[in-house]
Amino acid sequence: MTLNRSVLPGIALAAGLALCTVAGPAIAADPAPAAAAPAASTAPPKLLGLTEIENRLAAEGIRIKEIELRDKLLEVEGYDAQNRKVELIVDRRSGEILSRRFDH
Repeated sequence: MTLNRSVLPGIALAAGLALCTVAGPAIAADPAPAAAAPAASTAPPKLLGLTEIENRLAAEGIRIKEIELRDKLLEVEGYDAQNRKVELIVDRRSGEILSRRFDH
């Protein structure tokens, strides 16, 4: 089949219009994109107060002798329920004991 070069631009235009017409409603009917996830908060993480941490440790039988603040961590010296001297590292964000070392 031989195509006349003067007809090619018209065919290309018709094909483009046909695609736009077919794709146009499909694009318009698509639901709105989901809202973007909120950006990570730049606010500093909430830290538990000393009273809250002291209460949590007391519930575990820890008697506190000394507390030293280290940014988001606490170094705690005290005695456990068996009256052993203990040094703890506590996460101020969760109250979790990250390290427990017994001194003799």
